Amino acid sequence: MTLGKKIGFIGAGQMGEAIIRGLLHSGLFASDEIYAVDASSSRLEYLKDNLKVCNIASDGKKGYKYLVDNCDIVVFSIKPQVLKEVLGSLKDLDWDREKQFVISIVGGINTSFIEKYLMDKVPVVRVIPNTPMLVNAGASGVAGGKTASEEHTELTLKIFGALGLTFHVPENLIDSVMAISGCGPAYIYMLIEAMADGGVELGIPRNIAQTLAAQTVMGSAKMVLETGEHPGRLKDNVCSPGGSTIAGVRTLEQGKFRGTVMNAVEAGKTKMEEVAEKSK
Repeated sequence: MTLGKKIGFIGAGQMGEAIIRGLLHSGLFASDEIYAVDASSSRLEYLKDNLKVCNIASDGKKGYKYLVDNCDIVVFSIKPQVLKEVLGSLKDLDWDREKQFVISIVGGINTSFIEKYLMDKVPVVRVIPNTPMLVNAGASGVAGGKTASEEHTELTLKIFGALGLTFHVPENLIDSVMAISGCGPAYIYMLIEAMADGGVELGIPRNIAQTLAAQTVMGSAKMVLETGEHPGRLKDNVCSPGGSTIAGVRTLEQGKFRGTVMNAVEAGKTKMEEVAEKSK
């Protein structure tokens, strides 16, 4: 059963599409309850042809008005670099503070910045999602702005909870969530690729090596989630004395594997803060 609400997306790129696909798959929204605005006509036609999203409009104030006039929830799924321009076109529109709210997945931009531009006309909830939402295996952080009610936050948690795991966190931690779950899929893909390359070097066909690596990552993650065990303990359980696994672990340690991953997480957060600062 759908939520009986209408949701509109400003920006229908990769993340916007991932959310739309997930919402349709979950059944929380029907295709005629989803609206989209994008600068690319080909993206809009893609949504229309492949996801049956027919409530579409071109980027610009006319398109934004179309969303605001029809939707209960407006999602900002755009780059930080263009947010200021979009907000300038949105602030003069007729928002209904009692019935509408904004969900922003724009990296690095606090709810207070959006609220200021929109002159507190509408509550704002910030979400950091990730692309595995496309297969209903997302991991998202949710933080409400100063005028967002508990109802707004709970509804956002429900929407993104249909696409994977969600966590309600203070907004001062939301960029840190981004650094783990937002950037993290790229690091995991690199790990899978590297493991598969190693298998190919040892003579395993590429398709088998890649599937083995991906399944191993998925299974290991499932072990962490379902057992609740510390990853270090699970690692120790695989390492037999004098065995092949501990030899591989030593090689990873010599390459500063853990420290490098920690540095990557920190670098992702730092970079997002830099991009956000330039966008304000």
